Amino acid sequence: MGEQWHNLSTKDSLLVQESSDTGISVDEVIRRRERYGYNKLDEAEKTSAFLRFLSQYNDPLNYLLMGAALIALLINPDHPGDAIFIFIVLTANAFFGFWQENQAEQAMDSLKQMSISNCVVIRGDYESEVPTSDLVPGDVVRLEQGLNVPADVRLIWSQQCKVDESALTGESLTIRKSTDELPLPTVLADRTNMAFMGTTISSGRGLGLVVATGMQTELGKIASNIAEAQTPKTPLELKLESLGKFLGFIALIVAILLVSLNLLVSYGKPGVDLREVVVQQFIVAIAIFVAIVPEGLPIILVITLSLGMRNMARHKAIIRRMKAVETLGSTTVICSDKTGTLTKNQMTVRRIRTLDGNYGVTGEGFQPNGSLVRNDVELSDEDLQARQADLGFRLLGACLALCHNSNIVKSDGYWQAIGDPTDSACAVAGWKINGDVKKFSHRHPRINEFFFDSVRKRMSVVHEYEGEHWVFAKGSAGGFKDIATTKIVDNKLVPLTAEDWDQISSMNDDMGSQAMRVIAILTRRVNENEDVEDIKAMESDLVFLGLIGIMDPPRPEVKDAIETCQRAGIKVKMITGDQQMTAAAIGAELNIASGSGGSLDGMELAALSDEELVKASADVAIYSRVTPDQKMRIVSSLQEQGEIVAMTGDGVNDAPALSGANIGIAMGVAGTDVAKDAADMVLQDDNFANIVHAVEEGRKIYQNIRNFVRYQVSTNVAAVSLLVLATLFFGPEALPLTATQILVINILMDGPPAVALGVEKKHGSVMDRPPRPVDEGLPNGRDISLIFYLGFVMVIGSLLVFWLAGGGLADPNAQCELLPTETTTTAFDVDACLSGDAAAIDDWQTYADGHFHHAQTMTFAVFIVYQLFNVMNCRSNEESVFELGLFSNPAINYALLISSGLLLFFVQLADMSIPVLSIEVGSLLRTNPLTQNDWTVVVLIASSVFIIEEFRKFIVKSGIFAVRRR
Repeated sequence: MGEQWHNLSTKDSLLVQESSDTGISVDEVIRRRERYGYNKLDEAEKTSAFLRFLSQYNDPLNYLLMGAALIALLINPDHPGDAIFIFIVLTANAFFGFWQENQAEQAMDSLKQMSISNCVVIRGDYESEVPTSDLVPGDVVRLEQGLNVPADVRLIWSQQCKVDESALTGESLTIRKSTDELPLPTVLADRTNMAFMGTTISSGRGLGLVVATGMQTELGKIASNIAEAQTPKTPLELKLESLGKFLGFIALIVAILLVSLNLLVSYGKPGVDLREVVVQQFIVAIAIFVAIVPEGLPIILVITLSLGMRNMARHKAIIRRMKAVETLGSTTVICSDKTGTLTKNQMTVRRIRTLDGNYGVTGEGFQPNGSLVRNDVELSDEDLQARQADLGFRLLGACLALCHNSNIVKSDGYWQAIGDPTDSACAVAGWKINGDVKKFSHRHPRINEFFFDSVRKRMSVVHEYEGEHWVFAKGSAGGFKDIATTKIVDNKLVPLTAEDWDQISSMNDDMGSQAMRVIAILTRRVNENEDVEDIKAMESDLVFLGLIGIMDPPRPEVKDAIETCQRAGIKVKMITGDQQMTAAAIGAELNIASGSGGSLDGMELAALSDEELVKASADVAIYSRVTPDQKMRIVSSLQEQGEIVAMTGDGVNDAPALSGANIGIAMGVAGTDVAKDAADMVLQDDNFANIVHAVEEGRKIYQNIRNFVRYQVSTNVAAVSLLVLATLFFGPEALPLTATQILVINILMDGPPAVALGVEKKHGSVMDRPPRPVDEGLPNGRDISLIFYLGFVMVIGSLLVFWLAGGGLADPNAQCELLPTETTTTAFDVDACLSGDAAAIDDWQTYADGHFHHAQTMTFAVFIVYQLFNVMNCRSNEESVFELGLFSNPAINYALLISSGLLLFFVQLADMSIPVLSIEVGSLLRTNPLTQNDWTVVVLIASSVFIIEEFRKFIVKSGIFAVRRR
């Protein structure tokens, strides 16, 4: 019976619910609560803090690192340093990501506002105020102006009750409620004898029989749809997965080939312990694995995205899912709800038409600031005062200020209206003409009121005005021809002519074509002998004053925001439950471009198959009269075309599509809790323009991600190439960098500069270019060429330093060679050394070990200094660092100081003992102090990567190659 309450009379509804107009007993409430539960929507089961922490490890790059750590631990359990270091890095990354996302959730919790907390219920003929969660089917609740409907109810009594259902249906006009039963097939939006949970009583009052609570309400059904919506992975997640798999595959192939080659070379050599060679080669494989996987990338991504979240928060945008930050930058389509998102959801008088005048009305929403515009000239206060001399204009302004039941108030810095939207629009317009309508109504008190009804289609009031009683009426533009007989000309009444009626009809059609709701304004003087209680007398022989056009205006910032999106190659589509004409008018005003398909309404959409909708949606910019399920279909059809879809909205009806879109954007002030919970981003001040800031921030973040990926991967390419080439040239024992040194380079040394790249300012206008291709790789083709080019420069210089510093002494074939006689304790004899003389071999081994560690230290130092120069290169792949400003990024300046300080600590303080561990710093990384000459060589060679890259940028910008091609 739950879907048929609108088809039952009030008597039958009470009978079926075993209730009455005095409600049910308290004992019955307890029994029914056991059956139906509390009147609350199911909340998504919160993941425990521990599981949310563990989820931070769920990343392909992290899997690669954990695998490398486990292999290192299995091979060499007596020296677990590398494995411990990796797990420390992963844990630090997990803690940081967990903390940042937890901060976002706390911000969301503080933003949530309970739309309703208590309601007045009648139980056993007694009224009491109870929490809305205590309601059960069969309860009778009072519905009062300004309150939210606490459950789905069947109206059993109504006094001019109107309900704002825009949060549920998207319809911007209020719905007048009655108690009459309706035909069975009546659609949800037309069930005028029902009021639904989450909607608002805009005017009047009523009694409602609770027929559904919690998840059984229409709101609950939408909430259940949200749970079924699948949230797609962000483009960044997909690209990082791809990068992780690719790097892991490359690491595996390189390690297998190199280890196999070295084992093959070592096999069969006299005096070679094959088992020792196998262990050494596994260490080589781990070193390669560590070198090619960017261990620092996950934590740098987390830091960069969290900084982006903070920047967006400054623009009143809360990001609830960290990796959604970057998704904004790749957005190709924004699907926006109309009511409350593109528009203010505040009905406003935009035009006043009289038989001798045409006025525009300035100002936005319920804010009573504004004036009238005539012939493109705004009327000053003096002009308005002069117009008051015209009786017709004066009476029109008085009608707007008096013929309503709305209350315009300022709360927390915002102007709000309590009452019917049409009444509120008239009150604000009256304020703009006459000043404060409260004071105006006190000066002209009300004598009587005739409420609006669906038969007369008008409302009228009797007020004292200028010492007399006057009737002021407003209503449907098509419902007053039989009662209006005169007009005012030169402050005198004259009959309306056929030409006047033609003009009135033309004015009505003109405003209607602009999607305005047209209201007629009428009046008459009450004669002394007339009964002000006689509605027929009061609403006869009325004077026509004019027509007003009312509409829900666009937000003032939206038009510029849409133009910026379109300039950035982002398509904007409007999706609304409103009428097609209204949607088209708003779309035209906002310049929402439509393709050859133009617009599509809900009935047309329902007739299309999913395949047909995919084809049609490419050209459609405006969707009208759509249902929540259809919103999800639209989003899915766009995603089928490869679009990255952002969905904005504030109502309950938007929530499923918000959840299913690539990124959902909810309004924080006007938005319902359901919409906020479904969204990835919440705009705290409901400012649509902040979406543009968020998209711009997302694009800048992706630009910076590309920069530090290029920076880190070029380091890794150089590191693995260095290991491979050194092994081939000098043998498997001659590793120029240890696995731990590579970890230190990738995380401690590369980390600060890479994070600094993540906060680099945008270069050029990122909003003057189209969205990047969805299938663009990370890194893309151009980045890959730069990675290998920069990596080649670094590996050549590093190999040169390693060789010059004596790295070749690790080669067993070099035993007893290159040993100066003055350093030996006995007379050096090559033959004796080669024949096995213990003293000569010991002298050679001591000398070789010292020089090899020195060579590793030199290589470690030059490799890090290469990165310090390379970070300047990677600030932009086009602009010279001197054009950007050598010190224009303070974060990079600090990062260079930090990394330089760490390098000096690990190298120059290598002989310093660590108190707690009682070991020297150098023993951790196998480093020793360098001389001034050593540092001179390191800096000169490392600076080559900066000089060469600056030269390349100069050549590219100069266009020399382009001239030659011509």
